[in-house]
Amino acid sequence: MAPQLDGFFKQVDTDADHFIERLRKAVAIPSISAEPERRPDVVKMGEWMANELKSLGASVELRDLGEQPGKPGLHLPPCVLARYGNDKNKRTILVYGHYDVQPADKSDGWATEPFDLTVDDKGRMFGRGSTDDKGPILGWLNAIEAHQKAGIDFPVNLLMCFEGMEEYGSEGLDDLIVAEAKKYFADADAVCISDNYWLGTEKPCLTYGLRGCNYYSIEVSP
Repeated sequence: MAPQLDGFFKQVDTDADHFIERLRKAVAIPSISAEPERRPDVVKMGEWMANELKSLGASVELRDLGEQPGKPGLHLPPCVLARYGNDKNKRTILVYGHYDVQPADKSDGWATEPFDLTVDDKGRMFGRGSTDDKGPILGWLNAIEAHQKAGIDFPVNLLMCFEGMEEYGSEGLDDLIVAEAKKYFADADAVCISDNYWLGTEKPCLTYGLRGCNYYSIEVSP
């Protein structure tokens, strides 16, 4: 193991409780994009993410995506666009993730309150969004912070694109990508989609492909 990685991992272990507390705060925000009445919470989550990134030295923009199609007066939550590092000698990685979650209620079959992060006696954490997708995107913030505290230079520049409508069809994201393809996203050398799962509990997993989806509309007339 490279010496700098050894120092990084030690810092991660030192800050474990702090990172769990960060996740706890994120899980507590019920950012359910499919429920219009929860839209203020989704916006709150986006703003919280932006503030966390700013505290780590990232430049951040909350991009307004306009109104939700078919729902006059209901605004889409902002897309969090952030940049960390601008070293021309480094590669630039574009990280995608989302801060919205699916609906959840304890009556759905949860053993614990879904928006109250619970850690059991085996160290397992339960809470809506802890895996999909608040935990993974917070992992990037934790990595930045651990590098800073360990005095280790971050190896790449980061561009971050965190949306708040992934669980509702990513409305507004397509237009943003088209508009920014040759602007904000132009410097990206590679894209990392931080919205997937490990195959086990101990080894990381890199997903390099997914099955596609087909959508059909059927009209029946007499």
